[in-house]
Amino acid sequence: MRIVIIGGSHAGIAAARHLKKVDPKVDVIIIEKSSVLGYVASSLNLVLEGYIQRLEDSKTATASELLSEGINVMLNSEVTKIFPQEQTVHFVTSTESYQQEDEVSYDGLILAMGSSTFRSEFASDVEAHITTYKTIGQSKQALEKIENAQTVAIVGAGLIGFELAESLSGQQKAVHLIDRMDTLLFRYFDHEIAKILMERFPKNLQIYLNSNVAHTIKNEKGDYQGIELSNGTKIQADVVVYAVNPRPNVALVEDFLKLNLDGTVSTNEYLQTSDPAIYAIGDLVSIPFNHSDSSLYIPLVTNAYRTGIVAATNLLANERGTTKIPFPKMQRTVVSKLFGYFVSSSGINETEAPYYGFEVDSVTQTFHSRTFFATDEDFEVTLKLIFDQQTKVIMGGQIITSDRGSLEIINTISTLINSKTTLHQLATMDYFFNPTISFPLHFLNQLAIEGLLKSHVN
Repeated sequence: MRIVIIGGSHAGIAAARHLKKVDPKVDVIIIEKSSVLGYVASSLNLVLEGYIQRLEDSKTATASELLSEGINVMLNSEVTKIFPQEQTVHFVTSTESYQQEDEVSYDGLILAMGSSTFRSEFASDVEAHITTYKTIGQSKQALEKIENAQTVAIVGAGLIGFELAESLSGQQKAVHLIDRMDTLLFRYFDHEIAKILMERFPKNLQIYLNSNVAHTIKNEKGDYQGIELSNGTKIQADVVVYAVNPRPNVALVEDFLKLNLDGTVSTNEYLQTSDPAIYAIGDLVSIPFNHSDSSLYIPLVTNAYRTGIVAATNLLANERGTTKIPFPKMQRTVVSKLFGYFVSSSGINETEAPYYGFEVDSVTQTFHSRTFFATDEDFEVTLKLIFDQQTKVIMGGQIITSDRGSLEIINTISTLINSKTTLHQLATMDYFFNPTISFPLHFLNQLAIEGLLKSHVN
């Protein structure tokens, strides 16, 4: 049995490795158009902050590692056409010295082509000042432009944009962060958490909400001078970086596979497409969202890995006639480090709850010590829980803390959301106690009790 995977992304690698673990005899081939496997999209930040020296160093696997695991890898190979009736894939392999066309047949095909960052179209004479950094090629161009710039405008005030803003502000560049929403980090954090974060914003960071780039500004000679926002604000930015949510790369399959309205590949609960022999994973698919009947396009690395494993399991199960596993609903759990704080969230936030038709309430509390007897002068963690007004079922949670270890609480919150735990259950949930390590009541126990008391008063 031969399974071909188009794309050596996080999802593609996860699928390939799981296939070989489940059945070492299966023939697995990855076709990747670049020279790097599992490129980490945030690598630009890692270079700017000195965590790595080269963009090429930011990868989760090498060809030699996968080959040692029995996985065939074709780098610098771009798929040009898929023939679903014949179950063959045509591709072109390019190097500095030659270019060769070839084809390979498959019994099962996994699509893992990833996504590309969307940006507005500008005239060619200002292209030198506009950039994105999703792929390694784009990141190399962006790094060169940013290093030579003194003023940078970032379009998109989500986690992606904020992480880049922090990296650039630390290099004493003037940074302008622009977003069309009226709140910061809209999908992930409410105003209580954002307010704490804003207190750490450096002076060289400017925020523009309810705005987007309307057009570029040129002088009388036609030379680029900067950008003008939809609210009329003019910014003299040397470089404009688009850090908005990407869009799925579906050009290869849009003519013969069913797509969703959001442009993602339509799949069933087993990640099988409208062609039974083809599965789609990673940034190509939308994911069912907890406490909701809808699916969301949330291109996270964690989702990439999970979709890869689920698709690999089900593709083999479909061939063998064994039990398949549906893809579970997600909580959209994320984590980041911003301006000296560690921040994380999971589930629905209070701001977006009305968009889904939910009536929610919340409780927020800040703790300054992690133990019963000791006081840590530099310890601080603010926790927020969002819950259904009537049933008290936990629907979301957020954390901002100075303590990296406290981030693990968000994984517990994610589990509570997934299991539809109520505040009543959480208030008396069994957590450990040691006077030199913790309180008699865990932070979450205390938060649940406060939530119940608040609801009783209201």
